[in-house]
Amino acid sequence: MANEKRGALKKTAATAVPSKSATPTGATEIDINLIIEDIHQPRKEFNQDTLRELTETVKLRGVKSPISVRPNPDKPGTYIINHGARRYRASINAGLKTIPAFIDTDYSEADQVIENLQRDNLTSREIADFIGRQLAAGKTKSDIARQLGKTNPYITTHAALLDLPDPIDEVYRSGRCTDVTAIYDLTRLYKANKEEVINWLNLSAPEEISRLDVKHFSKFLELKKTQDAIDSDEQSQKNEDKSNAATDQHAKKQDAPVSLLDSIYHLIKKDNRKPQDLIRELSGDDKKLLTTKVKDYFEEGRNCPNMIQYTINALQDGRFSAKGSGALQLIAFLYGAERSTNFDLFKILDELANQEAG
Repeated sequence: MANEKRGALKKTAATAVPSKSATPTGATEIDINLIIEDIHQPRKEFNQDTLRELTETVKLRGVKSPISVRPNPDKPGTYIINHGARRYRASINAGLKTIPAFIDTDYSEADQVIENLQRDNLTSREIADFIGRQLAAGKTKSDIARQLGKTNPYITTHAALLDLPDPIDEVYRSGRCTDVTAIYDLTRLYKANKEEVINWLNLSAPEEISRLDVKHFSKFLELKKTQDAIDSDEQSQKNEDKSNAATDQHAKKQDAPVSLLDSIYHLIKKDNRKPQDLIRELSGDDKKLLTTKVKDYFEEGRNCPNMIQYTINALQDGRFSAKGSGALQLIAFLYGAERSTNFDLFKILDELANQEAG
């Protein structure tokens, strides 16, 4: 019985080359030299370790599951692979002369993608490349979604990989972030906050970026815009009341006690006092207290493992703010986060003064 089956396969292989007038369909065994891979095959990356394992299996047991091919319209008598590129490569490596195949004339490129998607083996970039070719052919994202059995947002997020800004593309290609949703969200943030996103990517390098990291960063940008708006409103109010600002500030000091950092902030921001003059006028204890408190936040910035999350929390609980001690603490924290400078109280106070001048 086994000999009869082998004889039947040999007979089929001998007649596998189709004539120009007839194209065979169905299961058969084809000379491996008559088969080529599809240049538009969505899979571009093959794991060499698993391919070697498959090669050894083919040597031992042969190819048990036929590959799928279609007739090559550019070269009659040859075939293009629909599915089974790994089995085809393993068969070549194993030295086989023929390979079992199913000739399928009812074929579309989407079939390859669907087959790979169902096995969860395609990379996001490979899926994006397929979507790009379909879009270039005139299909809509809805058409492609129906083809693949996916949602429109799925197609949209993957299509974003086709035209990534250089900094985001580098993050994806380097492997720091391969989550397609995170990359899509990060690209949207980049378009609206280019400088902030570039600074964040540089600051967080070379750590991996997760979807949650991008979510936290997005929240931080929202809070930052809110604080910028508050600063703008305060500046407008300050300009309106400039003639009475100094008097009002001294009155407030008499009505209620304020912290040392709040006093320093208001003297610099409202009374336009120079930091060097203020420090000279402080008592030894106040100068020591000021230095200690500002340095504490400088060191927090220098040793902070997640600056974005820390800043969000500090803005929410009031440690950082757009004015008063919170503003001074934020400046000290950010200077420490640079990690390239030593603590310098005058430099931090000068930054506070320069912001007032700007």
